[in-house]
Amino acid sequence: AHRYIELSYRNDVHESERMTSLKLAMNCAILASAGQQRSRLLATLFKDERCQQLPAFGILEKMYLDRIIRKSQLLEFDAMLMSHQKATTADGSSILDRAVIEHNLLSASKLYKNITFLELGRLLEISPDKAEKVASRMIGEKRMEGSIDQIEGLVAFQAQDALPTFDQKIKGICTHANSILEKIRAAEPDWVSSVSTAQ
Repeated sequence: AHRYIELSYRNDVHESERMTSLKLAMNCAILASAGQQRSRLLATLFKDERCQQLPAFGILEKMYLDRIIRKSQLLEFDAMLMSHQKATTADGSSILDRAVIEHNLLSASKLYKNITFLELGRLLEISPDKAEKVASRMIGEKRMEGSIDQIEGLVAFQAQDALPTFDQKIKGICTHANSILEKIRAAEPDWVSSVSTAQ
């Protein structure tokens, strides 16, 4: 998907080919396994105004905004996929089904603190056993924070607090900016003093 996005920005490529690349990037992002990398791809594509012209934008928007997607909403998108994108996985579901189930599970983790396997299965439109397996796999692969209580028959989600991570990144940027300023001050003290007296 990254290569398709890069290709869609190249000025030496014809406009129709750039839009085709963008469409392929969107399809790849939608079909990708749920996780941080896919979230970044979805954000990049959602913010690209050209994507709003593409037929799959509705699905992209729902994925980016973490909305639950029903199978009935995927019929049009499924018809646009190429034959190799309609391949089935080992459990008999399609790549699109797997991607949407994982997406919906991540969306549910933001809506619920915990949910029974039965209710999760209903929400994901799959069996409770399959819902448990998908949740277990995603938790094991660190693509979702949570735990499984097999005795109670439920998944408990752990909310990720983004603020400490954001604060750490801001702190890192400020520290880096200060170190650059100190290097400038050491290399050009006369210029720094003239700039600071002018303010």
